[in-house]
Amino acid sequence: MLNINGKPDPSYRYKMTPISATINGKGNGVYTTILNLNEVCKDINQPPIVILKFLSLNFGSMCNEEKGTITGGYKNEEIQKALQVYINRFLICPGCNIPETIPQTNKENKKSTKLELRCSSCGKTSEVICNNKLEQRIYDLIIKYLETNEWIQASKGTMVKQKVNQEDEFNPLF
Repeated sequence: MLNINGKPDPSYRYKMTPISATINGKGNGVYTTILNLNEVCKDINQPPIVILKFLSLNFGSMCNEEKGTITGGYKNEEIQKALQVYINRFLICPGCNIPETIPQTNKENKKSTKLELRCSSCGKTSEVICNNKLEQRIYDLIIKYLETNEWIQASKGTMVKQKVNQEDEFNPLF
């Protein structure tokens, strides 16, 4: 398990499954299949389609939503590094540095919609400000997703992976 914030702290309680991907095809038909996309997205409380599209935009490639693939050959480390960029920008709360934010839209008028991150841990709501074209495209992608879908809202503390004690798992006395 990896720390969601990407830092090597063994006592950090927010964990996620590392990306597992395979490179398939030959020549111009090379594509990368992300084998555990749903599991990783569940760990970080993000929709798989948003993460898959982010990765394809980040790598400048196309994605196949049904198969969970991205055109081009990318190693697990490259994908994990790109995912960390998304996590740092669109998941971790700027106030408390905890990855329990839920994106929400704030319509100022008919034409202008702002994206905000509401932290379910500290309660702070912060506006997302884009610094480059990639961030603007992800910003627009998340707003578009929120217009047609409801964001899966994890309750406070559900992103923490619980350690199972082996003694509790098997007790021959009962």
